[in-house]
Amino acid sequence: MLDYKLLEAMAAVARLGSFDRAAKELGLTQSAVSQRVKLLEQRLGQPLLVRAHPIRPTQAGLALMRHQQQVAMMESTLAASLTEEQDDSHTPVRLAVNADSLATWLPAALARLYRDHGVLSQLTVEDEELTLERLRRGEVAGCISAHTRAVQGCRAHRIGALRYRLMATPAFADRHFTGGITEATLIGCPTLTYGRDDELLNRFFARHYPQVTGRPPHHQLPSSQGFVDAVLQHMGYALLPELQVSEALSRGKLRLLCDDHIDVPLFWHSWRLQSPVMEMVGQVLSAEGKQRLIQ
Repeated sequence: MLDYKLLEAMAAVARLGSFDRAAKELGLTQSAVSQRVKLLEQRLGQPLLVRAHPIRPTQAGLALMRHQQQVAMMESTLAASLTEEQDDSHTPVRLAVNADSLATWLPAALARLYRDHGVLSQLTVEDEELTLERLRRGEVAGCISAHTRAVQGCRAHRIGALRYRLMATPAFADRHFTGGITEATLIGCPTLTYGRDDELLNRFFARHYPQVTGRPPHHQLPSSQGFVDAVLQHMGYALLPELQVSEALSRGKLRLLCDDHIDVPLFWHSWRLQSPVMEMVGQVLSAEGKQRLIQ
């Protein structure tokens, strides 16, 4: 029989990457958290954490993190079902989501989850290519990912796609693209990227402008709204989600540089063994996706 206080401490250290941050989250001393982890490792007869910087779980630790995440969700659901004042009950749910979803269609779904079901969203924001790793590690109960294939023990279904188009301000376009979209203009003027893992523009080039090789000079801005604001401030051209900038386009603040686009598919991933709360979360996200995303 597992001692879930010990398991909770181990999972917090693995998820947050340090004993100190885990202690602050759990309201314990760092020594108490360390003792709980050591006791759990002694009882199971194997290491559960790699003491590196940051701390990370072993394979056994990963399995226990996933188990702890599911148990915590089921306990939260049970507590809500036993509460007499159902309208006053709240259920925290950890999710990993991509920044562009959070900046476009996702807030309406999160608001509905809170308003109708008392769900308190606790979000980790990553690139849509990386959110699945958070689920695999047991750090979250569900994620929105660009990957169609589910990890072991999970299931996935498509909720739609975000459509991206190449845009700039009219002033930037008039300065840098007077001769149209060519290899020289695309590679010669600045663009924007979220970070080192952002490959969306390269995939766009490969599909529509294969003659473009290399990466243009670029600003790195790991913020969805900051990304749009930088384009509006004439700092570069970029692929932007249509949903996020439809008003700016209609008002002439932004200009489409070409008719080509690229769609990023989004999939909802969650554990096969689900609580009623997570079933409902998936249903709400799917319904919102059908209304707002490309199908």
